[in-house]
Amino acid sequence: MYKTYLFLEGEPGSEPFGLRARHAAAAVGEAFPGLVGYTQTRSQREQIEDRAVVPFTGIAELWFAHSRDALNAAAHADSIAPLLTPGTRVGPIVTGRARTVLRLARHHQGGLVKGVFPFRRQPHLPVGEFQRYWWLNHGPIAALTEHAVYYLQCHPLPETYGQTPPPYDGITELHWPDTASARAAMASRQMREDQSNDARNFAEPGSVLLFLAVEEIVMAP
Repeated sequence: MYKTYLFLEGEPGSEPFGLRARHAAAAVGEAFPGLVGYTQTRSQREQIEDRAVVPFTGIAELWFAHSRDALNAAAHADSIAPLLTPGTRVGPIVTGRARTVLRLARHHQGGLVKGVFPFRRQPHLPVGEFQRYWWLNHGPIAALTEHAVYYLQCHPLPETYGQTPPPYDGITELHWPDTASARAAMASRQMREDQSNDARNFAEPGSVLLFLAVEEIVMAP
């Protein structure tokens, strides 16, 4: 499966989406040919740190079966405008292959707390080498994240690396049952030592963003 992430910017704490449920499904299906799933992700007030700066108000997540449709959605990102509230704008855009590393039986779509981690690779690493390391070496380590019930990596498509490369080289999604579980995981030794130490091998220092969000599954992929 392929995903196009439309990161949304606006007034901190504002509602990014103006349509919900079947109204949103009809509008987004008309706007993006080939769409097979759509999730409206909203940044939540509770973050890992109480005074954390949240970089985005939400994400419009578009799922596709074919990469060409996902790339076309990125090229026509403004088509999402009718689904957004006044003052909300599309910021960074990433199109990539979504690869599930962990999905426990008790995972369910919607209603969980989702940690979103966009980041950039180490500048000296070729894209292919970076993606292999992140998937094969770091993936099994991050799959041990405490309390996590779902872990996804999104690898930007090679064809998006042109004159203007994607804003992020990877997007991690980690789902937890609640905010308390997310906070406990981020404070754990496994996250602070095992994952952080390995991240130095592929992630550019200081490039990793983190924010907690909740999903509204408009169209299940």
